[in-house]
Order: sequence, then C-alpha cells, then structure tokens
Amino acid sequence: MSQSFVSAFRRRLYIMSALLLAACASTPSLTASWRDPTLAGPLPGKLIVVGVTQSDTARRVFEDGFAQALRTVGRDTLASHTVAGESGQISDERMKQAVIASGAAGVFTARVAHVDQKVDVVPGMAPAYAGRGFYGWYGSAWAMSQPEVMQYQEATIETTLWDVKTDRVVWTGTTRTTETNPAKVTEGLAKVLIDKMRADGVI
Repeated sequence: MSQSFVSAFRRRLYIMSALLLAACASTPSLTASWRDPTLAGPLPGKLIVVGVTQSDTARRVFEDGFAQALRTVGRDTLASHTVAGESGQISDERMKQAVIASGAAGVFTARVAHVDQKVDVVPGMAPAYAGRGFYGWYGSAWAMSQPEVMQYQEATIETTLWDVKTDRVVWTGTTRTTETNPAKVTEGLAKVLIDKMRADGVI
C-alpha cells in the first residue's frame, strides 16, 4: 500500500470525523440548568408555551411542537399564539391577559440568547516523501497540505419556566445547537428539556 494512499485515507478520516462532530452538534445539548431549591414540587395545572422570536412562523412552529410534546407526557399545555394571537412582539398587557384567560399555572418561554460564528479547520496532512525523491514529494505536497475549513453557526437558546401565581422563575436551562430548522430545533429541545424538567421535579 503506497504512502500517498495511506495519507489520503487518513485525511478522509479527519474530514469524516469533523463532519460527524458537526452533525452531533446539531442536536441541542443542555449546557446549564437551575431549579428553584424552594420549589416544593411540580407546578400543578396547565402550562402555556411562549416563543420569543421575530419570525411568526418560527414562533408558531415552536409553540405548537413543544406544547404537543408536553401533552404527550401528560401535561395540559397550549401555545400562546392560540390565545394571545397577534404578530410580532405582543404587549406585556396583552400577554398578561392571555395567560390569565388561559388559566395557566406555568409559562414556559424560549428565546435565542445569541448566535456565534464557528469555524472548524481540518489540518492538511503531511506529504509522504520517503524514497520518492523531491519530484515525487512536490506534487503530493500541494495535494495533501491544504486544510479544509468548515464554517457554521451555533445558537444559544435560553429556556425558562415561570410560576404564574408567584410571578417568579422556578427553572431555567441553556442549550446550544447548530440546527437551523425550527421544527427540528423544537423536536430536539423537547427531548432534552422535558426529560430534564421532569427529573428536576418542576413539571
């Protein structure tokens, strides 16, 4: 087996590993969470899901998807757009009226805190030159030494559970993801966050 073939094969393995890591990062990962230590137990009653985003479509997709995921684990939940309506930013008073009218005991909110531009670089492989002489080495040096650069965005999403009765935060979590499709982001968040909130005894 030639040295150049081995080098090329190793390079492909580097690239495949980098792509695999990027794919794994598209699934939201919980990086931090906090639970109110004074909370006696899960919030009773209905929950309302509120997405904070400039995109009305993304808001509705998230609220509907996350509300449905909560319903599958036995929580009575509704999306805020079904009671608050309106497009864009909803006034504080309008949202307050919607929450009261819904009879919700808890409000679950989500917003993108910030987006970071990420760069992954797969270094070029050293050219194989043993026994090939300068001219054999020179061509492979051009082919093998160029790095692969991959750019992508990583979003940090802040999620919070509010107790309506006391008007205070009882749980909050921070997740990161490279996924951009609202439906897939919602599905991933639901899998990660609902399990964690149930484990923490807040829902």
